[in-house]
Amino acid sequence: MNKLPEKLTKLRKHYNYSQSYLAEVLDVDTLEYMNYENGSAMISYDQMKKLASLYHIDLVDVFRNSTDVELYEVNKANTDEINIEYFTAKRTWFDKAKEFYEQNKIASTIIAILLLTILVLSIVLKNTVRPFSLTRENINRLSVSQTTVIYIDDYSGVNGSGSNANGELSNLTSSAAVKVCEGEGFSIILNEDGTLKYTGVISKYARELDDWKNIVDIAVGVRHIVGVDSNGRIRCSGDLSKGACDFESDPRNIRKVFATAYGTILMDEDGVITSAGSFIGSGSLKNYFNIRDIASSDAILAILCEDHTIDVYTKNSMNYLEAESWKEIVDVACGDGFVAGLDRYGKVHIEVDNDEIASQVGQWSNIIAIDAASDYLIGFDGVKIYGVGNNNYHQFVKEELMKQRLDMVSNVDYSIDDKYVSVQFDGVSNASGYIVSIDVGIGISRRIERAEVVKFDTDNMTDGKNYTISITSVGEGDYTDSDVYKLSFTYNRPEETYTFIKGQFMTEADLLNYLYSLGVSEDHITAHMDEENYCDGNAQVVSTSLDNREISKSELLSSQIEYTVCRMAEDEKE
Repeated sequence: MNKLPEKLTKLRKHYNYSQSYLAEVLDVDTLEYMNYENGSAMISYDQMKKLASLYHIDLVDVFRNSTDVELYEVNKANTDEINIEYFTAKRTWFDKAKEFYEQNKIASTIIAILLLTILVLSIVLKNTVRPFSLTRENINRLSVSQTTVIYIDDYSGVNGSGSNANGELSNLTSSAAVKVCEGEGFSIILNEDGTLKYTGVISKYARELDDWKNIVDIAVGVRHIVGVDSNGRIRCSGDLSKGACDFESDPRNIRKVFATAYGTILMDEDGVITSAGSFIGSGSLKNYFNIRDIASSDAILAILCEDHTIDVYTKNSMNYLEAESWKEIVDVACGDGFVAGLDRYGKVHIEVDNDEIASQVGQWSNIIAIDAASDYLIGFDGVKIYGVGNNNYHQFVKEELMKQRLDMVSNVDYSIDDKYVSVQFDGVSNASGYIVSIDVGIGISRRIERAEVVKFDTDNMTDGKNYTISITSVGEGDYTDSDVYKLSFTYNRPEETYTFIKGQFMTEADLLNYLYSLGVSEDHITAHMDEENYCDGNAQVVSTSLDNREISKSELLSSQIEYTVCRMAEDEKE
């Protein structure tokens, strides 16, 4: 059982503080602080540091369930407003250090210089990593689906990459986001005021989400959304046809919610776990209390336990013994063939049957959150996302260390005719190929092996609309892909043209009917008689002023067109 709420209450009552005063110290409202004491909300690491300083207690003792906090005596002279000066505190390490300095000034100075040198070296050395403790606020800043990644950066901005087929990456704006969740074709943002912002959600479910208030946690599966409010009540929306929220009883006093593809997992104030839906390992969850996190795929369920170790359940006989031996894990992720864990040093461990992927992940550092789809893994350091695996939707930019990035292509140009936009460019050395695309619909891209003219059909282009040509040099072996070269242009549909071949019209009637069908006015047509030559059969038209010319329609309609016909014999006239 989590004893932190009990310790918070015990400390406050011992020193006779009011809940409103402590809420003011932590810069939260009174209701929020009350939720810390009743266990329905989780106090952050930074907030707990403030309270530890106020109470003069060891921060580790507060979080460790097996240790009670030490309560100092309080001067009862003034119990209306207790200040730190009323505590009878034990002699601290600072007092001992000060006494040692007074008695050994020279030795103390030397020790101080050595300690300062060690501190500077620890900062400068590239591979020196200082352990840190992650809160759920860090872990909640990243979420992925099969095609999309969204995350909250260090500036509280919500960003995304990958497919935007359903608009799930459109208008991802929030200045107070505390958690992001990505489903199949939709994104959900939980704001610090308990409201939700969403994109890509169909209108039927959007109306339901608008009614959700005072939400303290959310989770999403493939197509369902689950939230828990400040009263510990569960809200469900989305496609629930596979029983994702079919609990045997009405859940109460819920503190944390997790989701699998088609299932939901709840943890109440006492750490008791309940679940709904069908997924790998669901039957084993009843044996757990106070789990920290859950990751799932179609083949694996990974549980991050209270002691920061991982338990793994699979639907086949494969065992992930290496993952279950990891220590000090603070976040977990899994796909269909791998399990990953993030430790308190910011390093990511992965158990996967692919040495190249394991090597790439091993080079990541200072990661604060991880997440995975069935065939790719993402790591997030607060500013940048790293990835390995399937990147078909450009969810991440591949950063392969020890490989040289290719140059971008140059001298990019294009031309437009009535059927195609033709793109040409100069290639770069060591490229294994090029990806050329235009942002028209879906799949308007070409993979070519060498720099050559690439043609794109104009049927789906709109006259007067702006489009962007994108070209990436593709790397292999010792080289990685180049940055994307982009060129914007306005598509102006070329005017229709006509070609008139000499002798195309054998009779005068054929010529006139064709010109009239194109909109040429009778006033713009002049006929001449060839007085010297008689007609040969029905071949009446001798020549026209358009013979062997390619002419645009506007030019045709404004031209004065002349043609000559032969003389018909008298018997032919009859």
